[in-house]
Amino acid sequence: MLFFHLIYAFVVARAAALPGNSINDFDGCQNTREIVVDAAHVVGKFKNLQGTNNANTALVDDPNDIIDDMKPAIANLWPEYGIKHVLIYTFPSVFLGFGKNGTAGDATNNDNYNWTVTDQYIKFVTSRGAVASIQFNEADGTNSSISSPEILGQIGYMITDHAIELYDFYAESDLTNTPTIEEAYENSFKYFAAFARGVANASTKAGVVAWGSNRIVPTHANYSVYDPYISRFYADCAAQNVPIKAATYHFTNVQFSFDPYAVKTLTDRFREEILVPAGLPDLEVWVTEYEPNPSGALPTSASALASYNDPAWFAGFLLGTSMYAQDTSLTQALSWTGFGYGGYGAGHAYFQPWFSLTSNNKTVPLNAAAAWKLQASLVTNTSQRLDLQGSSPDGFAALAGESESGEIVQVMLNNYQLDYDIVHHISIHPQQHIPSSKIMDCSTENKPANTPVMLCLKYRVSNVLNQSRTSPLRTDTVCQIYVQATIRDNHSDSYRLLLNNLPWNSTDAYTLTIQRVGGGQLHQVYKTSHGVGNCVDITVPFPANAQDLVTI
Repeated sequence: MLFFHLIYAFVVARAAALPGNSINDFDGCQNTREIVVDAAHVVGKFKNLQGTNNANTALVDDPNDIIDDMKPAIANLWPEYGIKHVLIYTFPSVFLGFGKNGTAGDATNNDNYNWTVTDQYIKFVTSRGAVASIQFNEADGTNSSISSPEILGQIGYMITDHAIELYDFYAESDLTNTPTIEEAYENSFKYFAAFARGVANASTKAGVVAWGSNRIVPTHANYSVYDPYISRFYADCAAQNVPIKAATYHFTNVQFSFDPYAVKTLTDRFREEILVPAGLPDLEVWVTEYEPNPSGALPTSASALASYNDPAWFAGFLLGTSMYAQDTSLTQALSWTGFGYGGYGAGHAYFQPWFSLTSNNKTVPLNAAAAWKLQASLVTNTSQRLDLQGSSPDGFAALAGESESGEIVQVMLNNYQLDYDIVHHISIHPQQHIPSSKIMDCSTENKPANTPVMLCLKYRVSNVLNQSRTSPLRTDTVCQIYVQATIRDNHSDSYRLLLNNLPWNSTDAYTLTIQRVGGGQLHQVYKTSHGVGNCVDITVPFPANAQDLVTI
């Protein structure tokens, strides 16, 4: 008897020739990537990195943010998109006793808290099968109204709930204009330590994380402007036994290079050069925010702006980052503004949407959401990761997995490609272009040594990105430290996928299906075919910034 097996594969990679059924859509492929999957070799388990940094300001008075994604129509989709971790970005203050004396200022008195909004937020997340995390900024933990670290520790104890996974403490403090100074560091560390101990005393499940910023790139001799207090912070946590759950950072592209692979570079270096010397070699690392561009800067040419706003390019960047993160020591990676309708953030940066909202209030997925759903199938239905050769740091990424039953194999492909005009024309000010001298082409073997760059950009933003919203004028200064920018150079237009040692007999029949996001359509079943055997050889054209899910 012949048995039919279903194998889903969402793939990005390169391979060597294998025997088996050959399916070729066309002749004369240009820039074809070869990907080889050995289904007999399970190399581990996929991490579920489908989490989201859910931006919501509907219940918080913040005129600098125009983002509200805490919508039932969006959140009801979390289960089918594999979303299990949701960070609440704008968690409201709950303690009512700031600046008050006596009983009214007692942080251990439950009557001095307002739980209404916080309970609403947390239940919104947990009722849909996810765990909540919080960006904690209770007056940044150093407000003079909080008279002592002990009071902040009491607040941490009182607000901790078993439904909360972690508090991202002091998350954006080192994006300010001046380097850390000794007195400020010592003060903020005392508050962090007290809060972390308060949370730990309240629950063994919840934890406090830090530092949470872009200035996480470690220093050696060639990093002359690096803030040494980052290293000291983790060393002090280890030396003083402060219960820190994880290190966090915001993964934003280095100097507008839009390089998804940098998530691995930064994570690896941070662990090796910061956490290991600090005595915390096994500390979890979370990326609590990632997106292509947090600055508000936009390309100045019409063609580059069109490429920048392309939903397919946005999906390619997000999926590339998430897929490369599988090869890091990250515990979780949360996209910003996350799984929602997009919007404007502080600084009036525009963040691309995952969904659009029609005039009759229908939620329609865009490329990012459609691709995210395919990746959810990979990591949840085929969680046993298979050996795959051919995935590249240049933007062409691939992953392969097998189901516990051995009847499904999936390979995920992402063909991320960057329009270089975006990099050349993006600016903080119309005349302030990123010079080509600050762009390093990684397609060559001879790579110049990394050099430190500190961007202290004073910018005035006045962008109209559509007819319905105008970003107000704002003058601000942002100082961030980056490694030398890198540009990934991928020009692939097809792939050859070879799957060997599929987990059934050579006489068994199978059905192969390719689902595609991109290539001019949001989602389509690109191909369906049938075959016999436990090897597959297929060559397929693959548009830029498309994602394929091959199903056998």
